[in-house]
Amino acid sequence: MPEAVGESWQRITTWLRTRAPVTATALATASEVDLQALVEDVPVPLPDDLVTWWRLCGGTGLPDGDGALFPPFYEPHSARGALETRRLLVTPGTATSHRASGSDEAGDRAGAFLDVFVPIAADGTGDHLFVDLRPGRWHGCVQHWSADDGCQTGPWWTDVADLLSDIANAVTRGTKAREAYAERARARHFRASAQLAHVEEGRLTWQPFRA
Repeated sequence: MPEAVGESWQRITTWLRTRAPVTATALATASEVDLQALVEDVPVPLPDDLVTWWRLCGGTGLPDGDGALFPPFYEPHSARGALETRRLLVTPGTATSHRASGSDEAGDRAGAFLDVFVPIAADGTGDHLFVDLRPGRWHGCVQHWSADDGCQTGPWWTDVADLLSDIANAVTRGTKAREAYAERARARHFRASAQLAHVEEGRLTWQPFRA
């Protein structure tokens, strides 16, 4: 089981302040007001691990490369950023079509950004990481949204707690991040690689693991 969100976040931020201070400085203070506005905007309850994390992290503002906390190059949204991004990405009418689809479960593919998708990070080119709040065993998982293809490759992490634990281990212990996803993707004949943490000029960066 992944460790608690607070413990993972403390490990990450302590490491960043010492080893990657530019990335540490990019992280903003959280806003409870913005979080509550997001909670009211999403039609289903937000998972506890996501709420806990957003009470600790206020994102990094506009993606500029300094705050690429999540591999391979994603900077975390603030709650306000997630709200604004949702309003841009959610396609009119997808709420109704989602409710009408009994086979549409968390972790499945999707060609439209649904009302139960919550963006948590962006790469600055239109791609996002999001929490999938459709029902099913993968409820709360973290998936990838492509501006070109939508959601096609399956869950990257089981939930936000798993994501943060994976990052904490990668930066403090040198383990491979996103390894479980890479294994699942290869089994489905998708090209994917685990990622290793590096520091370049005070910034956390990620590089593909080459066996």
